[in-house]
Amino acid sequence: MKVDILGAYGGSTDTSFLTSFLIDDFLALDAGCLTQTLNLENQVKVTDILISHTHLDHTLSLAFLVDNMFGLRDEPLKIWSGTAMIQAMRQHIFNDVIWPDFTLLPNAEEATMFFREVTPEVTFNIRHLRITAVPVNHVVPCFAFFVECTKTGGCILYTADTSTTERVWEVANKVKRLDAVIVDCSFPNHMEDLAVASGHMTPAMLAADLKKLKRDCKIMIYHIKPMFEELMLAELAEQKIPNLVVGIQSKTYQF
Repeated sequence: MKVDILGAYGGSTDTSFLTSFLIDDFLALDAGCLTQTLNLENQVKVTDILISHTHLDHTLSLAFLVDNMFGLRDEPLKIWSGTAMIQAMRQHIFNDVIWPDFTLLPNAEEATMFFREVTPEVTFNIRHLRITAVPVNHVVPCFAFFVECTKTGGCILYTADTSTTERVWEVANKVKRLDAVIVDCSFPNHMEDLAVASGHMTPAMLAADLKKLKRDCKIMIYHIKPMFEELMLAELAEQKIPNLVVGIQSKTYQF
C-alpha cells in the first residue's frame, strides 16, 4: 500500500499544503490540496475520496477536482463520508450557489460525482482496501479512518482533526496490525485552551493521549499550523514520543 502525503498542514502557504493523502493513486484521504499537487493526468486516476469532515482545509480542492473531471471520466467520482458531512457539502458547497451540483451534471443518470454514506465502525471495501470509520472529537462531525490493504496486510490510522478522544484508540488497540498513525497536532502548548476549543491537539496533549495506544507503530504528525511549526517541532521533540515522524509532506510511504 503506497501512501503519498500530498499536503499535511493545518494552514496554507506557498510551501505548506492543506491536508490530502493519496493511497495507491486512486483513493484520496481528504481533499485539501488535490488540484494543487496533482497534474490532470493523476487527478483523473482518483476515483474515490474519503472526507473526514467538511472544514475547508479538508475539502477545498474537491470542487475544483470535480470540475476538472467533468466530461473526462466514464464513471462518477465517489465521495465517501458520514450523513452529516454529506448533508453539509450538499447544502454549503454543491448547492448551485457556491458551486454547481455535480451530482446532477450533466444529468442525474450520468452524474460527474455521487456521495456514498459511511456508517461508523462498519467496515467496507474500496477495491483492495478495507475502510473503517470511527468518530473523533472535533467541533463538527468528523471521522478517523482505518485503511487496511488486503494485498500486503498493511494498516494505517488517519485520525483526522481531533482533540483528546477515546474510541479511536480502543479500536486501534484491537486491530490485527497497525503500521502507522497519522495524527493531529495543531497548536503549541501555550495555546492549549484554543486547541481544546477548536478540537485539536498540542504536543503535550498528544503525548498524553497516545498513552492510550498500546501499539508499536509510526506516529506521523500532520496539521501543524505553519506559523508555529518551528516551536511545535521543538515541543514535540521534548515529549520523546516513540517512533515519532515529522515533516511528512511530499513523502511517500509503503505499508
